[in-house]
Order: sequence, then C-alpha cells, then structure tokens
Amino acid sequence: MYRRKLRHSRVKNLYEFASAKNGNVLTVESTLEFDACFHFEYSNDIQSFEAQPIGFHYNYEAKTLPYTPDFRLINVSGVATFVEIKPASFF
Repeated sequence: MYRRKLRHSRVKNLYEFASAKNGNVLTVESTLEFDACFHFEYSNDIQSFEAQPIGFHYNYEAKTLPYTPDFRLINVSGVATFVEIKPASFF
C-alpha cells in the first residue's frame, strides 16, 4: 500500500475543499471530485470521507500496477466504500 502526494503542475489543476465534517482540507484532482465533496459533506448517510486514500497494487497481464481510488466513504453504519468519479461521457 502507498499514499499518493498530489502536487501542483502545469498539466493538472488541483482543488482544495475545506471539510467541516472531517475537520481538514482535502486536495482533489478535478472539478467533478470537488463537486462530489459537497455531496459527501452534506449527506446524512456519510459519516466521513477521504480524498485520495491509501492506494494498492494489483496484477494484470503479468504486470503489477498501482491504483488509487478517488474517495473512501464511511457510512453511518461504519462500512467503508471506495468511489471513483467519472464524467457521464465516460460511460
């Protein structure tokens, strides 16, 4: 497992979301992820959420590849869920 460190670059725009629910500032990589933070912040079903949680490696076609989900949500019953944010045109 590993943790990504997001840094500003000429290619990516980073956004920061101040979360009262979590008591910290989250750094996200897109406007869609930034908008999703508002939904997570004001949802009564979500106890807490984390942007760019700890990533992991998986094997595909004899290669080990890294993957970091966009968010990890913890609902009111304590169940953790990974969430990937994509635009509707992606599907």
